[in-house]
Amino acid sequence: MRTQPTRSRLLAAVALLSFTATSVLGAALPGHDVHQLARRANSDPRLSGVTRIEDGQVEGIEQLLNRTATKSWEIGTHLAALLELSYPALSPFADSTSWARPSPSSSPAPTEILSNVAQILENQPSGQQQLVSDGSAADPASVGPFVVLANFTLDGDEQIGGRSKAQVDDAVQRQVDVLMNGTPRTPDGAISHRTEDVELWSDFMYMVPPFFAYLGAVTLNSTLLTEAYTQCALYRTHLRDERTNLWRHIDNSFPGGGGRADPGLWATGNGWASYGLLRVLATVVNHPDDGVVQQFASQSRDLAAWAGEIIEGTWAQPRTSQGLRHNYLNESRSFGDASGTALLSAATFRLSLLSRRFSTAAVNLTAPSSLALASAENSYRALVPARISLAGVVSPVVDPMSFREQLEGVKADGSGRSSPEAGAFVLLLEAARRDWVDENGGTEPSAVDAGVDGMWSATAGREHRLGAGGVAVVLAAALALVVGA
Repeated sequence: MRTQPTRSRLLAAVALLSFTATSVLGAALPGHDVHQLARRANSDPRLSGVTRIEDGQVEGIEQLLNRTATKSWEIGTHLAALLELSYPALSPFADSTSWARPSPSSSPAPTEILSNVAQILENQPSGQQQLVSDGSAADPASVGPFVVLANFTLDGDEQIGGRSKAQVDDAVQRQVDVLMNGTPRTPDGAISHRTEDVELWSDFMYMVPPFFAYLGAVTLNSTLLTEAYTQCALYRTHLRDERTNLWRHIDNSFPGGGGRADPGLWATGNGWASYGLLRVLATVVNHPDDGVVQQFASQSRDLAAWAGEIIEGTWAQPRTSQGLRHNYLNESRSFGDASGTALLSAATFRLSLLSRRFSTAAVNLTAPSSLALASAENSYRALVPARISLAGVVSPVVDPMSFREQLEGVKADGSGRSSPEAGAFVLLLEAARRDWVDENGGTEPSAVDAGVDGMWSATAGREHRLGAGGVAVVLAAALALVVGA
């Protein structure tokens, strides 16, 4: 015999219906002027009617990044966001292998990337080993793939930043050399994140292995591809927390260690690690040379599994009433952080897409669970557009220079403090989710499969949109909650 709906079921149904109403009303809100970058980012007709970031917000983030991304890792993350959002065919995440053969005829020409690389090279003193001067050994490497890409697009005697192709090659090689031969290491060979002592930071994973992998891929240098994988493996050995599978932020417990340790499970650090692993993975599995793909098949399976550990571990942790993950993932008293949440969500969409495209008998990549994917979608809807101002300011976010503190002095109009990396992470998330939706024929991920995690949007976020199919799913779920046994 059926029982009367419990109070909790009725409340859950009301929450779902409230979310639906908010989504439908949000769809009627007026849009904003379209910037060229936003047009390129969202030009696929199959994305019509799909939940996505406002064009004005893309423009705002890009303008803010142009002003505020000045530190080495901020520049590198900004360039990655430009590549994946506006020039996806040149990214290792592309749906073809042409990314590995950049040339002067690459179309569209990556003009924003070229102008940024020109500035990097103009600002680099002659003979300096790092592409961008920094006390971090790793962070300057984050710009490396884009300097390499820009050099491949030069034609003949053309220069960039006052450098010839040969001079740019030399600058890239100096950056490789200082990492391989001029940076402290752990006894087992892990390259330090810092220049002055031995410290392993989870941030390293986004900076160095993708640089080694990209340069190795486009120049057919298997030694660099192997080193990219080796560094991933060593860092996982030292930083992974066996109980949660998440990564600790900083380990300095080595001979020659310095600085200060941070054993906490920092959200942004886990985002750096998981997304870095996936950039290396994409570079290998999407390589045009089948010999390279086969040679690194075992390593590819490892990379997917290791990224998957972090992704599953992330979504097993509590979320805030705003639908964000905590700044330290397993510490419910730490604030909700839009920055780390965005990058971890982007990693989830990327792993899902890579496992779908490249799982073969030889490679067989591990896919994220449906719960993880639904949780990433929930987080996307918590972020977009509610946590982004039209001036491109993302909040609330961690202070990039003080890992346990929320960034203060933030102003929605962009006149206060802001986190450049947070803006770049949102663009990386937008690109990853756009590519996922495009691969799935315009169908958006379900946000209600995650059970309790999927209920966040009744109390947090605003202006979230569902297509007609999504509305039907939510209504059906609400009805099931009311009449279910």
